[in-house]
Amino acid sequence: MVTMVIADDEHITRLGLQSLDWESEGFRLTGLASSGSEALEMVRSQAPDLLLTDIRMPGVDGLSLMRTLNQENRPVKVVFITAYHQLDYALSAIELGAVGFVLKPTDPDEIMAACKKAKLQIEAERGQAAAEKDLRQQLKEYSLTLQGKMLPETECRNVVVAQMTDYLEAHYMEDVTIAKISAALHFHPDYLSRLFKKETGENFSDTLTRIRLQQAVEYLADPSVKVYEAAAKVGIRDARYFGQLFKKRYGLTPQEFRSQQPAGGEK
Repeated sequence: MVTMVIADDEHITRLGLQSLDWESEGFRLTGLASSGSEALEMVRSQAPDLLLTDIRMPGVDGLSLMRTLNQENRPVKVVFITAYHQLDYALSAIELGAVGFVLKPTDPDEIMAACKKAKLQIEAERGQAAAEKDLRQQLKEYSLTLQGKMLPETECRNVVVAQMTDYLEAHYMEDVTIAKISAALHFHPDYLSRLFKKETGENFSDTLTRIRLQQAVEYLADPSVKVYEAAAKVGIRDARYFGQLFKKRYGLTPQEFRSQQPAGGEK
């Protein structure tokens, strides 16, 4: 559930925005603000995920509000409501990091679409943060194990590589990079790349591709899963590139591989 605050100085507009079916779309409305200063206090006290606000209000307007939020490092996403003649404000808002705009007169579908787009960003960042937290926790556990058992240096290196491999197998469908893992491990990415190659005989990127393609074979065995869907499920967004990688490894295109399966070809 994504929490949100709505801010608009017009009472009728606030009521209209409040009446939208937010809950069914995965939002929880936690506050209604009638001014920028009131919205600022709500964000400070409630820490919502999303702020839907008019860009121009008396006193503290939307831009001033967002500048303050940025200065205070508040992670809230901001969607602005603006009029056609306020496009210069919109350009400034983009520079400040706004994630969406809705033009007046407001349309409920457009408002919901802009907020749902912001919601996708919020959920994606949550997923990434959770994955990194999980990796840090696992590394902490490994570190405690190492301290307790006083493993030799060679075994220590092997544990790090094993942890990297475990992470790839658990997160191959995500945007996995050596830089992200190195940040969590507090090692330089070049060092981890060399260590991984030395211990496994395979490049980090080649290992990731191998794991992805092995999983793709399982998806392709199901005739209800289209080739581009199988590619996306294993973290490869470009179906054409996926086909090239698949043929390079298995000597067959995904379609040729599928045609040899008892279940038949792709629908």
